[in-house]
Amino acid sequence: MANRDRMFTGSLAAAEAARDTRSYSGFLSGLFEGNVRRHLYTQASLVARSDAASEFLDTLRHLLIEKVDPETIDREGAIGEDVLAALKEMGAFGIKIPRSYGGLGFTQSEYHEAATLLGSHDAATTVLLSAHNSIGAAEPVKLVGNSEQQQRLLPRLARGEVSGFALTEKEAGCDIWDLKTYAIPVHEDGVLVGYRLTGEKLYTTNAPRGHQTFLASWLVVIAQIVDAPDDIQRPKEERRFGAFVVETRARGCTCTRLSFMGVRGIYNGQVHLRDVWVPVADRLGAEGEGLRRALESLTVGRLTLPAACLGNLKQCLWLARLRAKQRVQYDRSIGEHTDIGAKIVLMASRVLALEAIVKITGIWADTKQDVRLESAAAKILATEWLLESLLDLFRIYGGRAFETPDSLRLHGDLPAPIERMIRDALINVIWEGSNGILTLWIGREGLSRYFTHGQAFLDVHIADMVRATPFFVNAAVRSLAGMSVFEKQDSETGSFDPRWERFVARKSRDLARTTLWVAARHRQALARKQRLMTRLVSAAMHLFAVETVLWYKSRPEQQGKAYMERLVSYFCSRTSAVFDPEPLLSWRTSPWDDDSTLYLLAKAILSGQAEWLEEGIIPCRAVEKELAPNEERMVGASARG
Repeated sequence: MANRDRMFTGSLAAAEAARDTRSYSGFLSGLFEGNVRRHLYTQASLVARSDAASEFLDTLRHLLIEKVDPETIDREGAIGEDVLAALKEMGAFGIKIPRSYGGLGFTQSEYHEAATLLGSHDAATTVLLSAHNSIGAAEPVKLVGNSEQQQRLLPRLARGEVSGFALTEKEAGCDIWDLKTYAIPVHEDGVLVGYRLTGEKLYTTNAPRGHQTFLASWLVVIAQIVDAPDDIQRPKEERRFGAFVVETRARGCTCTRLSFMGVRGIYNGQVHLRDVWVPVADRLGAEGEGLRRALESLTVGRLTLPAACLGNLKQCLWLARLRAKQRVQYDRSIGEHTDIGAKIVLMASRVLALEAIVKITGIWADTKQDVRLESAAAKILATEWLLESLLDLFRIYGGRAFETPDSLRLHGDLPAPIERMIRDALINVIWEGSNGILTLWIGREGLSRYFTHGQAFLDVHIADMVRATPFFVNAAVRSLAGMSVFEKQDSETGSFDPRWERFVARKSRDLARTTLWVAARHRQALARKQRLMTRLVSAAMHLFAVETVLWYKSRPEQQGKAYMERLVSYFCSRTSAVFDPEPLLSWRTSPWDDDSTLYLLAKAILSGQAEWLEEGIIPCRAVEKELAPNEERMVGASARG
């Protein structure tokens, strides 16, 4: 649409042309319009995993404990061949591939449990399986591929032919519309038979085993479709992209492995394509739709990272409890000092909130609900919470957190791998879409109807203005309403938590009112107001987290868990302070920042009364092995699935 150039130009215009134009029906998008879609929660129920999934998790746990040593992988930068063989044999490369194609056919929710277990133990092994199952060839072929492609490729991928996703380039990270890798169509007798691919891809996970040797058998490659190499410089609005499944044995396909500060066992590097032949049968989707269709597969694929972060965050809590109990300063364990106790409580509340988010997004994905914005929000919240929690863990361990496990052993300390955990977690805020760009993307998509309907007024197109007016009227009415239906009818809210549900409804109205105002004030300039957009999105994500933890608390499976109510209250109170902070010198004490409250809650967590928070992980093996036999080993519920 030519008129769209008035609001979006260059890369933004290209992004507009490629974006998914389906209306958003998820929870987050409604918040920007003052519409709290609570039915998405009331209709969601926790589902027990299948016997097959339970058996797989038990086998995976045993394999990780017996054969996967994170310290060795970090030191040597490689995952053992015996581990790769065992993972293939147990079907770990076909977790989500349907059974009809030789995979395990697990649900997204079941896959999340595997990712949490992996994330608690070793980052490199987690990335290996996640990159293959979530964003490698399997998901795009399953989602976009035709029947012939699925029959031909999915069984091979399920058997362990490793795959990856080749998108990023040196000059094209977040601005993927600047990709220079190109595909030239080849015709015979007027019939399209294939493409010649040329270009350089960077940071492709699972691609190289080493220099000039591939780990991956297949890569999904995103490339511009051009008639001649010089066409890659055409205006961005005119660029067309394709998604291609490339066999790495193809002539002209080589690789270089790169090295990193963290996740040192990751198989990641450059992929060099030199006139690589790709038959038309290996193009995913229609020509020109490759970028949009391939990116669709990343929506659900992105959910794996929050699930893995959950495992790591639970490990943080386990290690924090251990240190806070054992270390004595000023005649008491450091966990009884509220400066440390507050860190423990915050960590525990984030474990609870992230577990709730991982659960609900898995359920929504399984039931085909719209999770486009929610998957991005889950990724942002998970990675930021984990990084902040690791820094708190660093403070709890003090100088010992700055040492390597081998160095700690030299003076008889427990070899807690804090420095490695921090190194490994830093990249999480960058890959799968950087948090900054994803935040702005949520803003653009969450405000999509404001942009779409607002265009009519920019163009002064009377017919479109008439059609757009009801949207703005309804948004205004909702934003200015004194009380929502959910606040008036206790029967609607009582099953969760009336007090905090009213908070979500009230702040959603505030968000809608602010959004309506800034959309009217800034109009086409709003897309460039990135700090403003970030604040709006941050508000929506906080409300999403609160609503989700309220839902999770209300589930029958959660009833009777010790300190659940207090942790939820703490999390919600702390979140409310983001919206309405107390003045620094206020004489009032916020409920979430009260020393007496924090002391009691921290002491309960340290004593193991909330040990259920650590379920589903493998407690740090290096530390466990060196704990004295007569000490409390703190395994308990955390060693159970």
